Amino acid sequence: MSDTSNKLRVAVIGGGHLGRIHAKLISARSDVDFVAVCDPMDASRHEVETKLSLATLSDYTELDGRVDAVIVATPTTLHHRIGRWALEHEIHTFIEKPIASDTHEADDLIRLADRRNLRLQVGHVERFNPVWDTVNDWIEPDTIRHIDARREGVYTGRSTDIGIVLDLMIHDIDLVLSLIKSPIAKLRAYGRAVLGEHEDFAIADLEFQNGTTAHLRASRISASATRAMEIHCDDEWLTIDFATNCVTVTRPSDEVACGQLKADSLPPHERMTVKDELFSRWLNRMDIKPVAGNAICKEHDDFLTAIRSHRSPVVSGRDGARALQVACEITEQIAAQTQSALSVIPAARLEAARRRAG
Repeated sequence: MSDTSNKLRVAVIGGGHLGRIHAKLISARSDVDFVAVCDPMDASRHEVETKLSLATLSDYTELDGRVDAVIVATPTTLHHRIGRWALEHEIHTFIEKPIASDTHEADDLIRLADRRNLRLQVGHVERFNPVWDTVNDWIEPDTIRHIDARREGVYTGRSTDIGIVLDLMIHDIDLVLSLIKSPIAKLRAYGRAVLGEHEDFAIADLEFQNGTTAHLRASRISASATRAMEIHCDDEWLTIDFATNCVTVTRPSDEVACGQLKADSLPPHERMTVKDELFSRWLNRMDIKPVAGNAICKEHDDFLTAIRSHRSPVVSGRDGARALQVACEITEQIAAQTQSALSVIPAARLEAARRRAG
C-alpha cells in the first residue's frame, strides 16, 4: 500500500460516525502505527473499543509528542480549535470538510500550516471518488459551459451543528471550483430552514467570469438519496452518478451536430420516428463504469504521501477555504432571506401555528 519502512504515527480525533470510519480504515494500514481515537464522550469511546478494538483517549491534548499526524472528524465548530492545537504542536493535520466555521478560521489554519511547513488537507472526499477521476480524464475544462449538481438525502440527525450548504452542498462547490478556474462573477441563492436553526434545503446559481454557469441543489429532507451531476460541454454532456459509480457520455451524432435534423419542424409521425431512434441514430451514448475503489482510503493515501514527499495534498487547506468562502456567501444570502420572510409573516399566522403545535 505504501512504504512500511517509514511508518507514521496517526490518531483520529472524533469518535462519531465518520470518525469511526476513518479509524477503521487508517488503523488497518501496514504503513501506519495507529495510536488512538480521541473523544470526550464515554459512549463514543466505548463503541470504538468494543466494535473496532482500538485504543481511545478522552482528551486529544494527550497526543502531544505521540503522533505525526491526526485526522479531525469532530463537529465543525471544533475544527479550528483542534486544528490549531495540532499544527502548533508540529502535527500534520487532516480536517474533515468544511475546514472551519468561517473563512477567518480557515485562513488562520492555512497561515499556521505554512509557517510550520506542515501538511493541511481537507476531507472533500468526492475528489477521490473513482468516477471523478474518469470525469477529469475525459473532459477539457475549457469546453465546460454549464454544470448542474443535485445532492439530496434523508434526514439522519447528524451534522445538525451546520446547515445543508456546509454539510452537503460544499462537496459540489468544491468539485465545481476544481474544474472551473475562473472567478465567480455572480452568486444567487435560496434556501429554508425546516427542522431547526440551520437551512435544510438550498439552491445556488453561480456565474463565472468566463461565462460558465452552475446550478447546485442540496437537501437533507428528501424522501430518497441522490448524488448526481451533469456537465455540459461544447460537443457532449456527462451524467455522473456518484452513488453508483457510473458516468454516461452523450454526444450528438454527426447528422445532429451538422444541423441536418430539425425535429421541431417535422410532421408528427416523423417526430415519433425520431423518438424511437433517439439513442440509436441521433444521440450516441456511452456508459463508463470506473473500477470501484474506496474514496476515503484514497484520501488517506494522498495525506500520507503528501507528508512523506513534502508536497501539497490534492485538496489543500486553500482549496477547502475557497469552497468555504463560497458556501458562506450562499448561507449569508439564505439567512438574509429568512429574516426578511419572518418579518412579513402576519403575527396572527405565527400565533396560530404555535397553538397548533401545542
